[in-house]
Amino acid sequence: MYYQIADVTLQSEIALPSFSVFAVNPTAPDVKLCLTKEAPPPGKEIRSGDIIHRAIPGGWYCHGEADASEGLFIRDDYSTLRYRGRSSRLAERYVRLALECLLSRRGYVSLHAAAVALDGEAFLFTGPSGIGKSTRAQTWVEALGAELISGDRPLLNVETMELYGVPWDGKEQCFRNVRLPLRAICEVRRAQCPRVRKLSTAQSRRLLARQCFLPMWDTETAMIQMRNLIRLSTRGRVLRSFSSPSPEAAGVLYEIILSQKEREAKTDMKVKPGFILRDVVGEHILMPIDENIGIYKGAVLLNSTSAFVWETLQQDISRDDLLAAMLEEFDIDEATAERDLDQLLEKLDQMNLIERT
Repeated sequence: MYYQIADVTLQSEIALPSFSVFAVNPTAPDVKLCLTKEAPPPGKEIRSGDIIHRAIPGGWYCHGEADASEGLFIRDDYSTLRYRGRSSRLAERYVRLALECLLSRRGYVSLHAAAVALDGEAFLFTGPSGIGKSTRAQTWVEALGAELISGDRPLLNVETMELYGVPWDGKEQCFRNVRLPLRAICEVRRAQCPRVRKLSTAQSRRLLARQCFLPMWDTETAMIQMRNLIRLSTRGRVLRSFSSPSPEAAGVLYEIILSQKEREAKTDMKVKPGFILRDVVGEHILMPIDENIGIYKGAVLLNSTSAFVWETLQQDISRDDLLAAMLEEFDIDEATAERDLDQLLEKLDQMNLIERT
């Protein structure tokens, strides 16, 4: 069997069900996958999630944390893969990692994002797990007639700014063999009122670094991927979108992105680590932890507004968007909210609890 993902052709002795829509006629392969019964030699192991990457002469052996008897031998240039086992689904998972590494070396970024196509262009929704990437994508499908391309880890070519479908996915198990121009990468934030803000190159780089596939067991490829990220953050259109998952919000966001009427980039703020916020009998108590216990010597009592600001500052956010979040959350006039927010930010600055980027 032969499969093509972007510009990489895989020749496989194993039928890979999820790869079926990427099947092509026999051609010169970039990667060959075969079966083996060879036992892996010992070596230094690096854990990545629930997968172990064992360094062996000439490459790696990847296997699950509970069982090393099934796994994938990977040559260090990713040209040869040898699978030891019987499960095609498990083989697919390991092969995906190898292909993502090879594609990184060829100028592609694999991003933790949900991707849709609308009017011939690709839109990506990214952010931390649970923020609603898949929900936003599905809303665009239902409300705007978009097509779901991938629920997780689509490919971006940083040279051509094009998106490629891939034969791996999250819970959606959506496999589309497509190639589309990239319109925008949207960081998902929850809010009642839809709005969009540009991200600076530095802000884009930090976001993409958090959401990008980075093979830390392979330092050479990881460094290449970081160069890809820097190029993507410079050339790509990376936005921060605030909205609810409603059909109306989807339409507003699409029109803003299409008309390029997003708000200008602003300096981000974020509270420093080392504190936890607890609700104790209706009181909001901010407590230092670890080395901060000796520095701050006691807890801080916060009112509901201050507690909301603290929680919102767990993520990078501009002062203007923080003010907008306050106005949505509380029945308060803008002048009062602005005064209270600036007083609180000044106090947090005096305590050296805020970092700005």
